[in-house]
Amino acid sequence: MMKKIGMLTALLSVINISAQQTCSNTDPGNNPGDVGCVTFSYRGQTVAYTTVRGADNKVWLQQNLGSSQVSVSMTDADSYGDLFQWGRWDDGHQLRNSSTSAVPSSNTPDGLAGINSFITGSSPDSWWSSNGSGDQWTAENAGVVTSVNGADPCKAIGQGWRMPSQSDWNVLVGSEGINNPVSAYGSHLKLPAGGYRSGSTGSFTFVGQRGYYWSSDVATTGGKYLYVGTTTANPSSGAPRGQGASVRCIKDLAALGTTDIKLNEPGIYPNPTNGILYFKTNEAIEAIQVNNIAGQEVKTGFSGNRIDMQELPNGVYIVTIVLKNGQIVSKKIIKN
Repeated sequence: MMKKIGMLTALLSVINISAQQTCSNTDPGNNPGDVGCVTFSYRGQTVAYTTVRGADNKVWLQQNLGSSQVSVSMTDADSYGDLFQWGRWDDGHQLRNSSTSAVPSSNTPDGLAGINSFITGSSPDSWWSSNGSGDQWTAENAGVVTSVNGADPCKAIGQGWRMPSQSDWNVLVGSEGINNPVSAYGSHLKLPAGGYRSGSTGSFTFVGQRGYYWSSDVATTGGKYLYVGTTTANPSSGAPRGQGASVRCIKDLAALGTTDIKLNEPGIYPNPTNGILYFKTNEAIEAIQVNNIAGQEVKTGFSGNRIDMQELPNGVYIVTIVLKNGQIVSKKIIKN
């Protein structure tokens, strides 16, 4: 039996290496659940990660940064990946076995030169504890960080990749129906319950039980994150920046703008929308229907060429318009 297990492990390793060597850096298709792959440098080595199109119609990594594979269960330790402190990057601190150190004298991103440990300290003296509302996690790399802007680790993946915002997580949670660790793993993103690392002691909590995923937004307590607890998923949670949490990256793709719509062809724009949609057509409209991601019809206001979705929750919707000439136009719309 042990011999068979060893042979299987070796075979899987060969398959994994082969997959990395043949990654074509192709984005997923247009359907939720379609996968692709991307190669980039992480921890000084070239890695290949699986990408996926979520039910929000966005392209995401299907793996946490630092993981060795897409999760096969919510408690798959190989998929947990690394735990970053808010505003920090791939400097080694995020490793689960990294050492801890005291708060640096310059307790901001530009004061981290030569520090690759996980910073711990009693509140409010832990990492970057000023919690300035104008602080950011968007710098292109460690060479351009400032006292108010840390390097976004997702930007190392390539053009368009970045940390997700609170709004991105909010739309994703709604469109995927995430409300606990089981449904988080069952989503197209395969989110595992990697737990978190304490910014006070460096110890680990709720590993295999709950998920903690940073966003790029600030909070009065430090930074915003997606909390996936036993019975809830909250994209609006806030935690001290010294806490170590998982990072999952999102990619910006060019969206159809108003200038992309040909005057002689029907179109629905803008997408994504904050709630007001416009419909461009030279034909009279017979009927309009809006359905949520579960297929249920929802009520919206409609006047002229304007569809009002402002009262609907953020998420993914299918807008279908039937024209007098019999033509049917249907489009997936993201409201955020």
